[in-house]
Amino acid sequence: MNSKTLSSWMLIVAPFLFFLVFFIGWEVLIGSSENTSEEVANILEKRTLVGIFGIIGTIVLASMTTGFALLAWSKADGSTAEGALASIAAMIFVGMTAIVFLTMGMGYPVIGEGTENIAEAEMLWAVSDSMFAGIFLAWTAGNIVLGVALLIENKINQIASGLLLVAGILMLILHLLVGVDDVSEIVWIVPFVLSLISAVVIGIFHLRSEA
Repeated sequence: MNSKTLSSWMLIVAPFLFFLVFFIGWEVLIGSSENTSEEVANILEKRTLVGIFGIIGTIVLASMTTGFALLAWSKADGSTAEGALASIAAMIFVGMTAIVFLTMGMGYPVIGEGTENIAEAEMLWAVSDSMFAGIFLAWTAGNIVLGVALLIENKINQIASGLLLVAGILMLILHLLVGVDDVSEIVWIVPFVLSLISAVVIGIFHLRSEA
């Protein structure tokens, strides 16, 4: 299996698993909470299950970001505009992968030792949750830069490349609206779901491409 095949399948499979693990599995087996205190209390009641979810979630999310990084790196070439943009995108997605491990890893002190110091556990979990904003900001920038690079290169389906760019632009708009209180919930959901869909689509067309 070469890097093209590996990165393509990472982008095809990981978004589906991400949705299943974080949006369905977590809600069904762990449950959501109104605030950090309730969430930590819930986590400490189901520590083994949360630990398993942490490992699976890290593998899934890191697989998706690594898939993007490998795709971008395969297009990196300092002698062309699209190659330079792809190089930047590769660095962004590598950084995003590092944030994934750091963010998910911060949950394990809470799982392992949270009962001994609840206040510290709540602080760590709140920081870990907040760091997801860094993941999505990097994802926004990566989608935009890589989308532009792929459109200029024109070796992967243009619709798929354009969808990646549109997903990044919508995520950017989402960040700009973060301080607006009366925005419909659908506005927050659409860019994120579109980003998952665009990852799958770009993975499919990257797998089928000749380059």
